[in-house]
Amino acid sequence: MDLIEIVTALDRDEDVHLARIIVLLKAFSMPDAPAIEGITKLAKLDFLLRYPACLEKALIARGVSPRNIPVDDFERLTIEARMIRYRYGPWDHRYRRFLNILVARRLAIVRTDGRTIQIDLTVQGSDLAKKLIESPGFSRVYERAVLLNKHLNLKARALMEFIYEQFPELTSLEFNEGIAFTGEAP
Repeated sequence: MDLIEIVTALDRDEDVHLARIIVLLKAFSMPDAPAIEGITKLAKLDFLLRYPACLEKALIARGVSPRNIPVDDFERLTIEARMIRYRYGPWDHRYRRFLNILVARRLAIVRTDGRTIQIDLTVQGSDLAKKLIESPGFSRVYERAVLLNKHLNLKARALMEFIYEQFPELTSLEFNEGIAFTGEAP
């Protein structure tokens, strides 16, 4: 199996993506407001959560000490750390599908307020998130999601502009091209 086949196989495992989104929503959950407003914001936050090296760079740009960012060396070098350009840049095109699956499984609620989609966890989704957070595979993901909420809980447009400012190489990629960031080995 070559690198492209391995990355593709990992990317096809929807449950991993769904679990990460559930953990992200849990970190952004508030008692009287939706966890996240807008698919664009969800996509940008998940981009940072999905790629720890990018999260680290973004948090450092926001003034967070590298010592306080839970990213291990091996996470910067894993196959999952490499990105492929999707139709809309590194933002996965499947968020509507993921949200529909979460709603169908009664793990999330999606409402609209005008043109804005509001995304939140159900009680069942919140319970599952708690179990995921307690697991070794997702406890660090939750720590990072909490840091995202604390330092990058911006409006969708401001978050998008911040990401493009930090990662200008995102604007010049070809479709299905691997993404290598400045200072990263290709």
